[in-house]
Amino acid sequence: MNTRHVVWASSRHPVSPSLSRRDFLRLSTLGPLGLALPGRAARAAQTGSGQVKLAPDHFIPVDKGLKPEWVRALFARGQPEWFRGRELDTIGMPVGGIAAGQVYLTGDGRLAYWDVFNQNHNTGYGGANWKEGRGPELKVRDGRLVDDHPVRQGFALRVRQGDRTWTRPLDRRGFHDVAFRGEYPIGRVEYGDPDLPVRVWLGAFSPFIPLNARDSALPCTLLNYTLENRAAEPVEITLAGWLSNAVCRHSAASFAGGLERIGRVVLEQGLAGFTLGARALDRPSSAAPPTVFADFEGGDYGAWTVEGAAFGTQPAAGTLPNQQRVSGFLGRGLVNTYLGGDEPHGRLLSPEFTIERPFLSFLIGGGSHAGQTCVNLLVDGRVVRTATGRDSERLEPHNWDVAEFKGRRARIEIVDAASGPWGHINVDQIEFRDEPMSALSGALHEQADFGALALFALDSAAEIGLGLPGEDDWPALFAGTAEADPAPRPADGGWLRVRRRLAPGEQVTLSFAVVWHFPNLYREDRRVGHYYARRFAGAVDVARYVRHEFARLTGETRLWRDTYYDSTLPWWLLDRLHSTAANLATTTCQWWHNGRFWAWEGGGCCHGTCGHVWNYAHTLARLFPELERSVREHQDFAEGVGLHPDGSIGFRGEDWSLWAGDAQGGYILKAYREHQCAADDAFLNRNWPAIKRAVEFLIRQDGNDDGLIEGRQHQTYDQDYYGANTFVGSLYLGALRAAEEMAREVGDEAFARKCRALFEAGHRASVERLFNGEYFIQDVDLRQHPDWQYGDGCLADQLFGQGWAHQVGLGYLYPPEAVRSALNAVWKYCWAPDVTAQNSAHPPERWFVSKGDAGLFTCTWPRSRHLGPKSTRYRDEIWTGIEYQVAGHLAWEGLLTEALAICRAIHERYHPRRFNPWNEIECGDHYARALASWGVLLGLSGFEYHGPAGHLGLAPRLTPEDFRCAFTGAEGWGTLSQRRAPDRQTHTVAVRWGRVRLRSLAFEVAQGFEPRFVQVTLAGRTVPAELRCEGRGCHVTLATTVGVETGQRLEVTLV
Repeated sequence: MNTRHVVWASSRHPVSPSLSRRDFLRLSTLGPLGLALPGRAARAAQTGSGQVKLAPDHFIPVDKGLKPEWVRALFARGQPEWFRGRELDTIGMPVGGIAAGQVYLTGDGRLAYWDVFNQNHNTGYGGANWKEGRGPELKVRDGRLVDDHPVRQGFALRVRQGDRTWTRPLDRRGFHDVAFRGEYPIGRVEYGDPDLPVRVWLGAFSPFIPLNARDSALPCTLLNYTLENRAAEPVEITLAGWLSNAVCRHSAASFAGGLERIGRVVLEQGLAGFTLGARALDRPSSAAPPTVFADFEGGDYGAWTVEGAAFGTQPAAGTLPNQQRVSGFLGRGLVNTYLGGDEPHGRLLSPEFTIERPFLSFLIGGGSHAGQTCVNLLVDGRVVRTATGRDSERLEPHNWDVAEFKGRRARIEIVDAASGPWGHINVDQIEFRDEPMSALSGALHEQADFGALALFALDSAAEIGLGLPGEDDWPALFAGTAEADPAPRPADGGWLRVRRRLAPGEQVTLSFAVVWHFPNLYREDRRVGHYYARRFAGAVDVARYVRHEFARLTGETRLWRDTYYDSTLPWWLLDRLHSTAANLATTTCQWWHNGRFWAWEGGGCCHGTCGHVWNYAHTLARLFPELERSVREHQDFAEGVGLHPDGSIGFRGEDWSLWAGDAQGGYILKAYREHQCAADDAFLNRNWPAIKRAVEFLIRQDGNDDGLIEGRQHQTYDQDYYGANTFVGSLYLGALRAAEEMAREVGDEAFARKCRALFEAGHRASVERLFNGEYFIQDVDLRQHPDWQYGDGCLADQLFGQGWAHQVGLGYLYPPEAVRSALNAVWKYCWAPDVTAQNSAHPPERWFVSKGDAGLFTCTWPRSRHLGPKSTRYRDEIWTGIEYQVAGHLAWEGLLTEALAICRAIHERYHPRRFNPWNEIECGDHYARALASWGVLLGLSGFEYHGPAGHLGLAPRLTPEDFRCAFTGAEGWGTLSQRRAPDRQTHTVAVRWGRVRLRSLAFEVAQGFEPRFVQVTLAGRTVPAELRCEGRGCHVTLATTVGVETGQRLEVTLV
């Protein structure tokens, strides 16, 4: 029998009346998170078997001291939140298409950041990028934050009324009262000035339509300015916009004298604007060939002096064991100090030489630690030039201008004095040159940043001009002479303006499209291209499509926004859970020309759609399931890409031999999720042989069929576990259950029975060996494996696979009472209302919270002493992805205060008075693990779905008496609602977009309510149905499969 489960639970907490943000913050400022400011934490904890004495170096209070009014505020519906003043400083909401680059909308309505040029910049390992007050123009480069403004863009307004004229830029220079409201994907900016006779507000977004990835991945941002004449007299308004030409910004230096930037005016029906690009020129060169000083191709270091262990006795032959793939070096050898990992130190000193040519150039990669992972030029024994890597294993050219030292004697020093993350250096191909070494090869049109930028008014009456005034000369745009000649000509930018007359009280919306088209996306040296370039030959084609489909694209984007926010959930929570969907519209994500979705862990950091990081991510799969399916089919289960002959899956795809225990189980669960989020069983049938092989590999790691994996288990903490544990183990059991269900669906009953037997064995053995009466531990011999384990610690992720099982309807992997006990322990021992005491005693490797913040620690040791700096890695850090994972599971179990408190702490941490609310940071900006947030929505709604079976379940944990929230299916999305009355319970499936095919539904009823029959209607017509109830769970089977179409409602009433 194919079984699906709804986990029945009820809310333990009533909702309070609406509460303003001001009141919420007033409560928060009573103490950390509005706490009762407890004294020294109690040194004992109450468990099911009595009191347990807490370890002397454990500083997380069991009693969180949450004030009752603060708890009530968690549940309040509240109000939409607008930001003003200094809160605008940090705001950078991504407003480009998904997987199409990264453009921010700032707090005052400008476009910023502009990472659309395919540079794959590493946004930081977690040190430089976590900076309080960081503005949207600050980018991580070479391990440091730099202020970078690659594109000048903006709009200005001129208003004429009689003989008076007002001219203002649409930003904080022109308007003192600017307010921002972000409801991803739409950002709204209001510009206030009581002296101005018009009101102005902006709505900015790129089309974002769940289940329609193609139209959600357009390389453009739409800017809709609405202006209203609030005066008693007519006014004339002119809106002018400008855009600078940053095409080939990065490659231009390598083509010095060989390119010119150009622009072209475009005037068509309903479309007026300009495109900006570049073209190649003839470029003569008289430079002599470079002189190679060192290429590290020999069997030793020759005349170089070696000190320490980091360099070994000879150059490396590429990537070393357990290292991410090293690339960009020439020949077969290079200096690579990841010999034995990041721990060893050393120095490599060259023989002396005379500087005779103006440039000293080399290839460098590895860590960005200044003075510790570096190459130095020594003149007279003094460091006169230095360079570091960029926290990347790819070697890139670096050039020193050494003309001032011509004729001087010098040495080159390569240093590795760092341990820990990126504590190594890669160097190759040291040359003396007349011209700088270039990273580029190929013609101009093949460069990553070759393409086009464009600005269009969706209005053929607009006036257009090429050329750009100075930074502060924007008023000149209102006097510039318009052009109509479509011939390309040299241009450093362009402008446009639109004029209207408004009668008193009249309102007009002027729409513009900022477009980019840079087709040459590379994965290292391989051109993979953008999916958008498969649809559009250039920027003008994108603009034409947007103009033609404008009403539909904007209407459906707003429809999703309105559907998502048409909910009984608190406003603040809706903001937080959907904010991370913006990660899809950043450089973290790519959609390749061949249809494959590919991603970093965080922007430019850690490649390969990493299996154990993306294990946490649910947003993409629920909103754009075709993209998640592409990862499974192009990477994970693709022979020779992710899938190895033995069934293991390299967790970073190509050229990655290492499998991970958590990722391997996660791939099976993800395959089952992707099947459930499909309309039919085609995906499962195509991929079942590969899925089965991957399951069989996991079973072989079990070894003795006891349902436990006890050997080496690499995992998301970047080290290896040994011995049985429920972090990897729960994912293994979840994978067995998912495989059992999939095997039954494809008719492989023998394999289904095998998986079930192993699951039952693991279920029993896990409780017997790993449950300590309160939570699940790791059974490991710390004498044999002393490093990177957690032993009897309380790991926040100890039930990761159980949370997954709930989301895909697999039921309990462990006894429910043990699950709830362990989750309570995670709350008691890992979540601190103020991290200060715990982090003071146990400093983290990286900070992702500040002292005074609340947060969930990765692992603590409440019953024994902390295992120290070589225990499970990142133990003392706080990651939002884990916090959402735990909060989502808490919600499934009905532990609502705990779930909401964790989410609220994240929300306060990422308030714009401190950090960008749309950039949750871990190893890189816009970190993928944060996409776990959608799991909280699933947990709070008790939502389950199986597209091929036509099944949908709803069991709200929060306000089940009156609940409403958005949902997505395989082919449509809309709103689910539930209303309870003493004698009946009513559920509605309202489809707003697409269609939803249904054959069965499952619900939870109130305690004591025993329904006798069911009434189902679709668009007012009765649908025959059968009701089966067991306890509080009710299952409704329709006589035939029905399709609920756009605008229709399926209503189910239990009486």
